[in-house]
Amino acid sequence: MQLRRAWRELLERVRHNWPLKLLSLVVAVVLWYFVLNAEDPQSTQTITVPVVPVNMAENLEAIGITPSSVELRLRGRQSALRQAEAGRIRMEANLRNAEVGENEVPLRVAGVPINVRVMPGYSTSAMVELDTVIERTRPVLYERLGTPADGFVIDQIAIEPNEVTVRGATTAVREVAWVGVVVDTSGLNATVSFDAEVEARNHRDVVVSGVSFSPSRVTVTVSVSQVNVRSVPVRPIIGQPPSGYAVTSVSTSPLVVTITGDGGLQQVESVATTEVDISGLRGTKTYPVPLNVPGTLSVIGPASVQVTVTTQPASGGGPAAPPRGEGEGGGGGGGGRGDGLEEESGGVVGNQESDSDADDGDDTGGTGGTGEDGGGETELPEDNAGSSSATTPGPVRGPGT
Repeated sequence: MQLRRAWRELLERVRHNWPLKLLSLVVAVVLWYFVLNAEDPQSTQTITVPVVPVNMAENLEAIGITPSSVELRLRGRQSALRQAEAGRIRMEANLRNAEVGENEVPLRVAGVPINVRVMPGYSTSAMVELDTVIERTRPVLYERLGTPADGFVIDQIAIEPNEVTVRGATTAVREVAWVGVVVDTSGLNATVSFDAEVEARNHRDVVVSGVSFSPSRVTVTVSVSQVNVRSVPVRPIIGQPPSGYAVTSVSTSPLVVTITGDGGLQQVESVATTEVDISGLRGTKTYPVPLNVPGTLSVIGPASVQVTVTTQPASGGGPAAPPRGEGEGGGGGGGGRGDGLEEESGGVVGNQESDSDADDGDDTGGTGGTGEDGGGETELPEDNAGSSSATTPGPVRGPGT
């Protein structure tokens, strides 16, 4: 009875003045709608989403998708559109019945929030090229950068494992010639071991993408040992310039090289280059020149240097200086001639003599060179061997052991 009475009283309250109550409800809904549109209005936004292959057979891989992305116009409230930017929306290319080669497949939008609508006008199909997945074993080689600390040499670079399995589309895997890992040895003075990621390279030393590795990381061990070393200046050996020209500037890069060895290391004051042939040089030219290292020693780093030589027409109005070793008689003809080698620092070296030297009567032709047996070399003094700064050696590549 009491329940029935309560229900009857509730109905009476609802029926009492119901038009006013209904109007209040309508006004509340309208106000809520306007407030919602003011704070979070409807908006349209264009986004670009990737085309993702789905339902693809395990032995196939997509090597080309056209188009690879699609523009979508989304309609919804701004708060919902902000959520749609999180990357969940994608365009799926269904490859359930696709085969090797090109396939035209349907596209379907996926990952759209429930309160966001996709406007019509986007692509509904794509061309997908498939290839068979294969696996191949490739060696792991290292690409060495930098040089160890002074007095240290690299004994060995070991890579474990020294082979990896490359997996991917047939066209991509067949392009892989070797798998590389970068080893930076700059400043090393102790043996180190570290893990490094590998990357695929082709025969042109270009990175090959679209493949995976097993394992994807290898362990690199660089063994370093200390050796007897000595840093000495480079002494360039310059040949004879053309007739009527004189050498005015010589520089080397690097200025100093580091040598190592067991016998006679401390007796070496400089390392000479092989002779630079400038018989046709009229102007300035840079030559790559090997170093002439004594047989029991070796150079740490590149065994060659860059020698830059400048020649200019001989000054003084008289005939050009004869090639060194072909002077005319006793020293009187050469005393005081100044067409010598002038380094970038401004000093004059090489073929310049004092009057007292000229009066000694040695058959050097007065040009101030070594002149031994009429030879055609000009040896620069050790302390004026050049003016360029040392250069960093390029990368060294090799197999891991």
